[in-house]
Amino acid sequence: MDRKTKIIATVGPSLASEQKIHSAINLGADVIRINFSHGTLEDHKQFINWARSSDKQVAIMQDIQGPKIRTGFVKENTILQKSEEINLTNQESESSNESIFINYKNLFKDVDLNDRIFVDDGQIILKIIDKQKNNLRALILIGGELRDNQGVAFPDSNLSVSAITKQDIEHLKFGTEHDIDFVAVSFVRNGKDIKSVRDIVPKDVKIIAKIELKTALENIDEILQVSDGVMVARGDLGVQLPIEQVPFVQKQILDAANKKGKISITATEMLQSMKSSYRPTRAEVTDITNAILEGSDAVMLSAETSIGDHPNRVIEVMSGICEEVDSRNDTSSLQSKEDLKEDSFTTTLARAAVQIADDIDARAIVAFTETGKTPLLISNFRPKAKIITFTTKVKTLNQLNLFWGVEQFHIDRKEHFSEMLKSANDFLLEEKKYNKGDKVIVVAGTPPNMEAATNLIRVHNLGDV
Repeated sequence: MDRKTKIIATVGPSLASEQKIHSAINLGADVIRINFSHGTLEDHKQFINWARSSDKQVAIMQDIQGPKIRTGFVKENTILQKSEEINLTNQESESSNESIFINYKNLFKDVDLNDRIFVDDGQIILKIIDKQKNNLRALILIGGELRDNQGVAFPDSNLSVSAITKQDIEHLKFGTEHDIDFVAVSFVRNGKDIKSVRDIVPKDVKIIAKIELKTALENIDEILQVSDGVMVARGDLGVQLPIEQVPFVQKQILDAANKKGKISITATEMLQSMKSSYRPTRAEVTDITNAILEGSDAVMLSAETSIGDHPNRVIEVMSGICEEVDSRNDTSSLQSKEDLKEDSFTTTLARAAVQIADDIDARAIVAFTETGKTPLLISNFRPKAKIITFTTKVKTLNQLNLFWGVEQFHIDRKEHFSEMLKSANDFLLEEKKYNKGDKVIVVAGTPPNMEAATNLIRVHNLGDV
C-alpha cells in the first residue's frame, strides 16, 4: 500500500543523533519538527544538519514558542482549597495560599470580573470575583497543589500581549539563516499575528497557524486567508474549551482549511500511550483514522517521538495506520467536497484534473509547480491517481513533503512546455517504470517558470512525445 497522509515527527532527546534522525525519516517521517520552546540554538542547528544529511527528501518545521505566561516560585507545600479565595498579582513575589504571582504585565488591564484563569492546563481553575487597580481577587473553583513556573491560560480574556516575543524574532532569524521550510506559530488570535511573522521570514517560507486559542476559532477565516495552513492544537484547545467540544472543533478547523485549499494538520496525543507502551490503544488508532478521514493532510507526533521510549516504533505504527486509511480514501469526507472556492481559476483546473483522472482511470496526475499551490489544490480533492509533481525549486521540493498524496521530484528549468513534458514523460517511463501508453493528466502553466500561471490541462499517453 502507498501512504498518502504525511507524518510530522518532533525531535528531542529520544532522537538526538544523526543515525536516529535518519532512521525516523526512513521509517516515514516526512517533516522534522523542531520545538523552539526547548533546547538551545546549537541543538536546533544540529537537528537541522542531521535531517538535511538524509538521503531522503525531508522538510524542516520550526515551531516558535510565543508568549508564555507562568506562575513564579511557590512556597513549598502550597495547596489551594476549593471555594476559598486568593489574591492575584503581577508584582514578582513568592506565591502561597494567600497570593499567586503571574508574570503578565497587563494582568489587571486584560482580565475582567468573572473571567476564569487556568493554571497547569486546567488542573487548577480560578474565577475573578473582585477587581482593583493593582489586585485581583479570585475564587478557587478547582484546587490542587500549586507548583513552580506553571503555565497560565486565560480562556475568557482578550489578551493584549504580542504573539511574537523578542526571543521568537531571534529564533525566526535563526530559522531563516538555516533555510527552514515551515514556521508553526503559537498564540495566534487573528490575521495580524500571522502577518507579523510574514514580515520577518522570507516569502517562500510557509506559515502554519496553530489553532490553540478560543479567539483563533472566532477568527479562523481571517487566519486562513493570510496563512498557508493550520494545525489543530488539541492539547491547548482542550484547556480553552470544554473538552467534549474538541472533536467538533477539530472537524470545524479541518473543514475550514480544506474549503480554502490550505494545509491541514492534526496534532497532540495522537499516540500518547506509546511514550512508554510498545502498542497503541484502539482508541488512538480510531482517533487517527477519523482525523485522516476528516481531511488532515498530515498528522503530528510530539512527545511520542521527542521524549518517548520507542520513537521509531511510533513512526512505524503511525505509518501503518495512515496506509490503511489511505487505501480506503473513498470514505473520506473530502470526496464529496465541491464548495472549495478560493482562487477559483486554479481550483477549477485542479478539480477538473482530478475528475478527468478518475473518469479515465489515469495512472497519475503530473503537476509542474513553482510554489506548490497547484499540487496542494489537486491533493485537496483526494484523487485516486498518484500526484507526481515536478519543480525547479529546492524549497518547494521540500515543502511538498507535507502535502497529502504528493510525490515530488526536481527538474531542470526548461524554456518550453514541450521540453517539460518530455522530461516528465522520460522520467515516468525510465525511473518510475510506467508503461508506454499509460494515461496521465498533465497540469502546467504556459509559458513555464512563472508563479500563479497554471492554465493548462492535458491528457497525455506516455511515449507520445
